[in-house]
Amino acid sequence: MNDNEKKFEQYLKCIDFDDTPDSTHRDLLEKKLLLNFTVPGSRQNINWRIIMKSKITKFAATAMIIFAVIIGVNVFDKTSGIVWADVVQRLKDIKTVVYNISAEVEGLPGVPKGYVSNIEQGVMVSYELEAVRIDSSLQVPNGTTKMQSYILFEDSIAVTLMPDKKKYLEMTIDDEHMQKLEEEKGDPVTLLAAMLEHDYVELGRKKIDGVMAWGIEVSNPGLGPQMGGLISDGMFDEIIVRLWVDEKNELPIRIESTGSSEDGKASMEAIYDDFEWNIKIEPEALRPVIPEDFELLAQAKWESGNEGEVIIEVLQLFLEFADGKYPSSLNTMTVANAIAPALKALKKKFPEKPSKEVLERLIKIDMVGRMYTILEKAVMDPAYYGDRVTIDDPDAVLFRWKIDDDTDRVVFGDLSTRDVTREELAELED
Repeated sequence: MNDNEKKFEQYLKCIDFDDTPDSTHRDLLEKKLLLNFTVPGSRQNINWRIIMKSKITKFAATAMIIFAVIIGVNVFDKTSGIVWADVVQRLKDIKTVVYNISAEVEGLPGVPKGYVSNIEQGVMVSYELEAVRIDSSLQVPNGTTKMQSYILFEDSIAVTLMPDKKKYLEMTIDDEHMQKLEEEKGDPVTLLAAMLEHDYVELGRKKIDGVMAWGIEVSNPGLGPQMGGLISDGMFDEIIVRLWVDEKNELPIRIESTGSSEDGKASMEAIYDDFEWNIKIEPEALRPVIPEDFELLAQAKWESGNEGEVIIEVLQLFLEFADGKYPSSLNTMTVANAIAPALKALKKKFPEKPSKEVLERLIKIDMVGRMYTILEKAVMDPAYYGDRVTIDDPDAVLFRWKIDDDTDRVVFGDLSTRDVTREELAELED
């Protein structure tokens, strides 16, 4: 026996294989295999190229790899014990889902710097009735606010009730936008399929609340629409989502999400859990009942094709209330935080209640991040320079987007607009 064969024999002796490689031994065996392949400087760390030069060791190494595959462990490229595409197919048969969301958010507009707000949400989704209900509880420094939000796809309307204040908001949504919302719905039924469209990382296997689960992770702000009401599209610059699937039932058991703004002023950590699949939901639970003494606080309309104009409307608020100091980016959290101090100062100066018109304009802040990402997805090549342009730069390009193949609409620092060719745009941005 030559030196290489002696080394490999010692190497094999270091791995204590069980006679019956059942599922309870897989994790231990996997760790042992990985340790013996990777620990530098140990007697198990045999040079793989040297080992493979011997016919005997080639066969022994091949036998080890086959054995690893048989018990479901790939020592070179660890893969999931879950077939994600199969889970997506199972989710297509889901008729209802109920789950909870717990989140900690730092940087909500209007709260002290460094204060972490706690949000609890109970979510009900029915694909049969084409409706979503979200019961929210938001803790802020001066107390807790409770809300009930409903999205009725058939009626193309979203309603939010604020019982403590006896007020409600109403938003009508055009058919194109409602179709997008219906496709996204904001729940795990559509989330996993969306995650698989991006580059993802498999997280392996771990126990969650006593249940073995397999995980997958994606980092992409484009997942916003699939995350439901808590994280809208364009709310944060960065979003990381981890989804864990129950190994036995092959359905999502937990979702973990983090979000952050580019300027570092806003962040969020959320956990989605307590999933109940295909349970009965009474139709009346998914329709809002508005008491007679509730006041309509504001109405808004969400229309397709005017995304750029809505963004200009929001920027106009900064011209009126913030002396033309625009937000550094157009994600929703950054925009809301940038306008909050100006609105707070305005409230002190004019303590009377804001007009319905102003409130309806402020509602559009919630839409601004979503509008920008719609322009991106429609390949309209938007660009925004609020981090360097103010009202003091009336000739500088603040915002622009394509309106056809050869023309861009340009918004300048004073919010004046002009349609220009691509060549003219290059000169203006230069």
